[in-house]
Amino acid sequence: MARKRLKGFLKIENIDAVLNRLLSSVKVSLNIKRVRIAEAVGRVAAEDIYAPREYPPFDRAAVDGYAVRSSDTFSASPTNPALLKCVGTIDTSVIKDYGSMAWSPPTLEEGETYLVFTGAPIPVGADAVVPLEDTVTQGRNVLILKQVPPLANISRKGEDFRRGDTILCRGTIIMPWHVAALAQAGIGYVKVYQPVRVAVINTGDELTEVGSNKPGIINSAGPLIEAYVKLIGCEAVRLGIVRDNVREIREVVEKGLKEADVVVITGGSSVGGRDVVPEALFSIEGAELVFHGVNLRPGRTAGAFIINGKPVLMLSGLPVACYVGLEAILKPLIYHLLGTRPPPKVRVRATLTRRVVNVVGYRSFYRVRVYRGSDGRLYAEPLRLTGSGIISSLIKGNALLIIPEDTEGFDEGVEVEVELIGPIS
Repeated sequence: MARKRLKGFLKIENIDAVLNRLLSSVKVSLNIKRVRIAEAVGRVAAEDIYAPREYPPFDRAAVDGYAVRSSDTFSASPTNPALLKCVGTIDTSVIKDYGSMAWSPPTLEEGETYLVFTGAPIPVGADAVVPLEDTVTQGRNVLILKQVPPLANISRKGEDFRRGDTILCRGTIIMPWHVAALAQAGIGYVKVYQPVRVAVINTGDELTEVGSNKPGIINSAGPLIEAYVKLIGCEAVRLGIVRDNVREIREVVEKGLKEADVVVITGGSSVGGRDVVPEALFSIEGAELVFHGVNLRPGRTAGAFIINGKPVLMLSGLPVACYVGLEAILKPLIYHLLGTRPPPKVRVRATLTRRVVNVVGYRSFYRVRVYRGSDGRLYAEPLRLTGSGIISSLIKGNALLIIPEDTEGFDEGVEVEVELIGPIS
């Protein structure tokens, strides 16, 4: 079944509804690889990892100071110091022998103290550490100038992790602090999902690649998609430009389905006489149309097929509309495949410098420039909504104003929430 060209879209559907339909239809299994924890940053965990032991493995000093019985410091002050006898020093060099025949923590008796350093084990019987700055040393005697309560300046055994505590959940984007926690637990390797492979296809008899001497319109959507998927941690498989020919498009899409997890194809998805991508996709065995025509401005010509469980996205070949489709459709799809959530977006409130309008029923993406005024407030200068091929609006703009479907627009002077895509000027 081929879409009738030059007849318009049968219907324009809500982006949230079609996205849910797409995500529930996808059946893609990603490969998993075991990597060193330092190489796992930015990747998505493919397993749950639990603490194999308690950490810290013993009570330890949180500051440099004197380990004491807190009761021995009762009422201590600069004018009424407590006098204790220093009977030894414990530093971190003993940790490697802790609990073995080579070294065990000594017992602290009433009226005694040990000099301890940050991270060193606490002697048996001690329940607090007095910081060095609250003491005065007089030979083997130590004057305590400040009363300390029980557990003061002590890092308790197991307060960071107890055995069996979750260190890392499957579907978590691994950050440097996860790496530190894994290393601390003695775990040097972790299973992660391999990057999602995205095949990039651009259609159009008029297109030519950058650097080519051939006449035509330079293909900017291809490099845009390749850069975008790399930015979100995916691997791009560029399959080049394909002519507006049903057989050729079908063959290159079939190649993309073999080599990648997701296929993104631009151009040829509107309703013009040369827009043959839907017809080519329908001709592939097992192809199922999920949607075609969505309430995005720009980007309403976007569509998606599922072919043998793999998604094939049809996006506009115009770069701004293509970018909106990547943000609204590809990004949530990628994170769905990885079983995780995208990082939170940075949003700020800014005052509109002029009125913006919307067609009710469409979710519109206005490019705006956010800047700080002389009064210290943030302002949003609308650049444009139309002009899907005007890349400069993305370069000049540093934020997106997303207007919901049920809103006719916003008046000048209204404070709105915008999504930053660059630094504030």
